[in-house]
Amino acid sequence: MELLKDPTTLFLFKLAITFGLMASGFFVNRALSWSLRKLHPYHPEKARSQLVFLKNLVRMAVFFLLISVWASQITGAFLSVVAIAGAMIITGKEVVLSLLGYVNISLSKPFRIGDYIEIGTQNGRVIDIDLLSTKLFEIGMSGKYTGRRLAVPNAMVLTQTIKHLSMLGQFSLYTIEIILPFKVDTVKAEEVALQVANTVSASWLEEADKFFDQIEVSEFVDLPGAKPEVFWQAYNELAHKMIVRLACPLEKRGDAEQAIYKGFWREFGPV
Repeated sequence: MELLKDPTTLFLFKLAITFGLMASGFFVNRALSWSLRKLHPYHPEKARSQLVFLKNLVRMAVFFLLISVWASQITGAFLSVVAIAGAMIITGKEVVLSLLGYVNISLSKPFRIGDYIEIGTQNGRVIDIDLLSTKLFEIGMSGKYTGRRLAVPNAMVLTQTIKHLSMLGQFSLYTIEIILPFKVDTVKAEEVALQVANTVSASWLEEADKFFDQIEVSEFVDLPGAKPEVFWQAYNELAHKMIVRLACPLEKRGDAEQAIYKGFWREFGPV
């Protein structure tokens, strides 16, 4: 203990503890990852969700332990508590907001690992949630993965509207918009769109209807049927917007959209 009274020795001792804590956190997270893969070999989403939660607990524990180890140095680096608060407000506003956003995600659970969400202008599937950001596999305008990974600051959860695209679970209601000039035969266009949409969704339509019936009973909500429907809106002074709504498995949204677009224009012909 006498050695620890020497400032240099004390600093090296704290540095060794710091590296030890960081290494321990790393190996604990790797062990958790290995254990959860063995525990849930057929449910990767469940394993990943649990891993993210436990990983963040380990990170927070390591963070607070490091704070306690270096408390005297941290306190000595600032003149007063007021100075610390002022520095955090000025330089760490986004960090504080992102941490608050993580707390909000943990408590209210607006989305989970594996959910499809749209937050601000970003759209994708949630693959990770850490203390400062939410990671998404980006989904483009075509409804398919772009191959890019997005890191969305958790602060956006507090300031942006979150659209939960997989709220209903296995199936979701999905809309496809087709722009048509006013001169087209709207009756024929609607018939063709419904014919194509029914053909595309035929393989899962019955299962989707049963699934929505179960949701209505368990959640006390009134959902539309899974059968495709068509709605019309004015797009601008020259064109209609035809909206095709259908039930679709989450992982097939992109394929369904492309099939309906191609099928409609193939059957309807040029305008």
